[in-house]
Amino acid sequence: MPIDLDKLPKRLTQAAKTFNLVPLIGAGISRHAITANTEAFPSWRELIHRLARAARELQSIQAEEEAQVQHLVERGRYLMAAEFLKHQLPGGFLDDLLRQWFRPTDALPGSIHRQLVKLRCHLILTTNYDTLLEDAYAKEFGKVPTTMTFKQASDVRDFLQSERPWIEGPLIFKIHGSATSPADAVLGEMDYRNLLYREPGYRLVLSAIFVTKVVLMLGFSFADPELTLLTESLRESLKHKSSPDYIVLPKDEKGSVEKKRLHEDYGLEVIEYDPTENHPELLQLVERLATYVPPQ
Repeated sequence: MPIDLDKLPKRLTQAAKTFNLVPLIGAGISRHAITANTEAFPSWRELIHRLARAARELQSIQAEEEAQVQHLVERGRYLMAAEFLKHQLPGGFLDDLLRQWFRPTDALPGSIHRQLVKLRCHLILTTNYDTLLEDAYAKEFGKVPTTMTFKQASDVRDFLQSERPWIEGPLIFKIHGSATSPADAVLGEMDYRNLLYREPGYRLVLSAIFVTKVVLMLGFSFADPELTLLTESLRESLKHKSSPDYIVLPKDEKGSVEKKRLHEDYGLEVIEYDPTENHPELLQLVERLATYVPPQ
């Protein structure tokens, strides 16, 4: 069954009404983009498979190494596989691939991107490299939103502390980098370690967001490595909150025990749905939340 839109948590609808809602957007939302490029916006698994194939075609890795990479993926060791491939592929070539896959020239934002910017959230977080949210905002409001990456965590902090009005537009915080600067994209194991342990401002800012805002996670599986690492790094901040954040997941992806642990350990309440083709349930949820946003 779809999400029961008449029984959404009051904390979630109130957050939309008071501009205290912060969407956290994952790779699943990028798949709603409009493009003729069948290789655009790959999932983590697809991305690593393609990088391995490219490395093999360049003869940067051997057939046996490609098979080992696939085995790492099957075991969920995405970051180790990505780290290996990152070192085997020429830097400029890798950058070109990321641009090709995450910034295809014909790509247009999907309905869900356009609806997300209509929530008029002051802040949007995304782990995605693409620029679909920026494009959606520009198309809807006729101006370019402010975009920052993890390298500008101190500027994000200043934004959160300011009294900046919505009329200036949202801040889109691309927490793992952007395809506009692929050399800085967080991709491999060492990138994540550097992000978590050598960018202390990044963790402090994210902790502040999760403690003071209501976060709605869309387009993730909780098995996604970026979400796992993010929540693990913020675990202490998350679990001591008095009220939950929310993650939208397909029904039966998590059992009752795991859902309870998500709530107790991470402060995350699961909103479930029976997925149908192209996951229109996510768009319906965002559309309903937009009805709570006060008119301009």
